[in-house]
Amino acid sequence: MNLKGSYTVEAAIVISLCFLIFCSAICLSYKLFENAVEYVSYKPSGFDPVSLFRHKEGAVGVFHAILD
Repeated sequence: MNLKGSYTVEAAIVISLCFLIFCSAICLSYKLFENAVEYVSYKPSGFDPVSLFRHKEGAVGVFHAILD
């Protein structure tokens, strides 16, 4: 017996998972921001934004290389 189903339940699950992933990313980025602010306030003389930017760009490049 074939019944025509609705995608409402499946869509609710997918949207819930997407919302959970999005909220987790926001929470992780906020914790990273707090750690960065704490690090800068702890070692103000040792903060080198140019090297941090280069490291970040290198990490982003590796991440994109893995995804491609």
